[in-house]
Amino acid sequence: MLRNLLVLTALLFSFQTLAVETWKIASLDWKPYTGESLPEGGIGIVILRAALRAEGIDLVVEFYPWTRAIQKARDPAYAGLYPAWDEEILAGFLKSPVLFKSPVGFVEPRSRPLVWTKLEDLKGKTIGVVQDYGNTLEFMALIKSGVIKTEVVVSDLFNVRKVAAGRIDGAFIDLNNLSYLLKNDAKDVAHKVQANRKVIDTKDLLLAINAKFKNKNAFSILQRGISKIHPDKIINDYKKKYMK
Repeated sequence: MLRNLLVLTALLFSFQTLAVETWKIASLDWKPYTGESLPEGGIGIVILRAALRAEGIDLVVEFYPWTRAIQKARDPAYAGLYPAWDEEILAGFLKSPVLFKSPVGFVEPRSRPLVWTKLEDLKGKTIGVVQDYGNTLEFMALIKSGVIKTEVVVSDLFNVRKVAAGRIDGAFIDLNNLSYLLKNDAKDVAHKVQANRKVIDTKDLLLAINAKFKNKNAFSILQRGISKIHPDKIINDYKKKYMK
């Protein structure tokens, strides 16, 4: 009897040690950072997965259009929305520690570059933005006040094509995303558009943690995990392996 109890206890212990916590997140097609068709889900996913793996947690990623991803990430079954800028941490979400950084600016026609010193100089121009993107606080304030006129689309790729077709004067975009698009999805119009010479800002990329997520230690878990990895090295290794 005692021997059977010991065997049962050992089996239960082994099952417990094999059980691994899993986080599910909602993401979007935002190359090269995230995308269902990208190797390993993209650079951003590789970074987040490495941080969680360092803490013994598996990651499941579901890809949706951005607005749909925001809706899905509110479900308590999801750890959150990723990646997100500071300005995209909406009610019901909490900021995670910074996972990586990215520069933002404008894509413009090569034949008609945007000339500006401060964002107010763009008055009278029509700038493309993606629905529900946070952009920057200053830029969004100028939109709200009517200084900057915008047209809203559902993806960065649409904006690049609208700029190339001369339908808008420029578009707000992550510059690494633009570089990827011009070498891949939008390479047919790469001769017509370019990145504006000025960088608007360098943005922190975070996991927008679902406030209803069951693991209330998500922030500290990510903080520990990030401290154990080297995001810059992960990015460089990914580029060497997949983006030659």
